[in-house]
Amino acid sequence: MTHGQQRIRELDGLRALAAVAVVLFHYTSQYDVLFGHTTPLGFSLPRGDLGVDFFFMLSGYVILMTLDRTASAGEFVIGRIARLYPAYWAAALVTFAVVAWARLPGQEVSFGDAFVNVTMLQQLFGARHIDSAYWSLQAELLFYAAMLVLARAGMLSPSRWTATLTLWLMLATVAHLAAEVLPREAGGPLTLAFVTKLQTVLSLKYLHLFALGIMLYRTENAECRAPIAWFLAVWCVVVQGQLDSWKAAGVAALLAFTLREAVRGRLPLLSAPPLVFLSTISYPLYLIHQNVGYVLIRYLEGLGLSPSFAIATAIGGSMLLATGISRYVERPAILAVKGWYRNWRGPARFARFVGIPRGR
Repeated sequence: MTHGQQRIRELDGLRALAAVAVVLFHYTSQYDVLFGHTTPLGFSLPRGDLGVDFFFMLSGYVILMTLDRTASAGEFVIGRIARLYPAYWAAALVTFAVVAWARLPGQEVSFGDAFVNVTMLQQLFGARHIDSAYWSLQAELLFYAAMLVLARAGMLSPSRWTATLTLWLMLATVAHLAAEVLPREAGGPLTLAFVTKLQTVLSLKYLHLFALGIMLYRTENAECRAPIAWFLAVWCVVVQGQLDSWKAAGVAALLAFTLREAVRGRLPLLSAPPLVFLSTISYPLYLIHQNVGYVLIRYLEGLGLSPSFAIATAIGGSMLLATGISRYVERPAILAVKGWYRNWRGPARFARFVGIPRGR
């Protein structure tokens, strides 16, 4: 993660810890709900799923920073495609094959649904996820699209972003309230379906988390008055409390504070080499760990081995797979796609449409 010309390794460390929290949540609490460990665990992380909340906050910060530094829409789109899709396709293919081979109960998907998963927008099209952890990827992707449109329209400039974010949060809040009221109203299901689709397409459901990262980026660059930032931040935390729980709202506030301290370089322990390494494989780890790990845990526990040993083995196996995907798929694909883009000469009309500078 870079800030100016300097890499903020504390953010790498935070991303690594968030990924580990999600992995432990799935292997301890979620596995117990879905399949049940053979013997009780001595530990669990029942709200490790809140690590995804941090990913959303970090995306708000990083995507606005990226848009500020990207010369064209085409460059941004190509960068996101290179970063997201090759590793995703590789992990999804492995997961689909392993789950089908092991016949993991309740987690198998049809070939038709698997094909739709190629888009990363399978939930939008009503198809099942190859791995239920993929739900957050669609939220991220649609948020990137919304941010790109707003940025190209000049709505995220230093002078206009507060008004834009305020209106966006207002729309999100109204949608949240409507989603609660409509099921109790006559004719509600049809209207609720429309509101839910609107929440998805316009990135309204998790906007309060993305917004915390957006605000942090702007405030750290002295582009926002403190009272406005505090008002919007409290608004976002209150929304989290209403949608999840007040404990989750407290965690969101703590995560936002921690993110700010990391950006300011005040958490040097987070830049430890093991955490930085984990950060480099955090995306493939998120993609590959859940169902593949479930298969391995079920197999090992079925042999009579302890759940703790099975979980530790699944963690190690997932990290090895993630490292392989990162080294042999993710990094080469990023270099190849970006290299192709630098050398590409598309039609002038299309180039002007996506904002590619002349001569690239």
